Amino acid sequence: MNQPSSINFRVATFLLATVLGTQCIWLLLAEFSRPGIDYLPTDPHSAAFASLLRNDATWAAWIGVIRGDLWGESGFTYSDLLWINSSSGSELTKSLDQARDRLDRAVRYAPHQAGAWLLLAGLASRYRWSKPDPAEALRMSYYTGPSELPLIPLRLLVAVHLDELADNELQQFARRDLRVLIAHQEKPAVVQAYQSATPAGKHFIEQAVDEIDPTFVESLRATVQ
Repeated sequence: MNQPSSINFRVATFLLATVLGTQCIWLLLAEFSRPGIDYLPTDPHSAAFASLLRNDATWAAWIGVIRGDLWGESGFTYSDLLWINSSSGSELTKSLDQARDRLDRAVRYAPHQAGAWLLLAGLASRYRWSKPDPAEALRMSYYTGPSELPLIPLRLLVAVHLDELADNELQQFARRDLRVLIAHQEKPAVVQAYQSATPAGKHFIEQAVDEIDPTFVESLRATVQ
């Protein structure tokens, strides 16, 4: 190898090593910073706990920049907004804006995240966002995670609050979730969804459950009498 070729090889090797080293540092910093919220919290208690990890999750997401999984974890720390009682205020508005920003980044960089789509749907439905459309976000949650059992109770809860539940496809998805919950002896989750559903949502659950387990329908109705 002549002298110029040797120098070029060394320069190329040095540049490659620099790039690889920088990438390793970038990955490690994000991994060391992330709080490890692997799944969307689906109840008030776990959501409140996740909110305590918001700063760490946000820091990891900013380091990751284009890593949708980290933006998803950051978004999950705002899941408490699905259950808090406050309906107004500057702090709530700020939190909602931050949640939407992080979830938008999550589904932009990693659109396979069913939990991120579900949280977007739930927040959009509860706080009447014009964008994203809650029905479409919920549909994406079904498309990307149809069999993610931990998401099914919350997904049903969101579905029976939607005005767009008249949509045939969403009805088919929700019926499937009801079948899964009943098959896995998760009837309390069905009861919870029924109790908080809109009148149209209650009617839908009654019809769907009657096709699956007719004896369960009267028990459902009794819970709201």
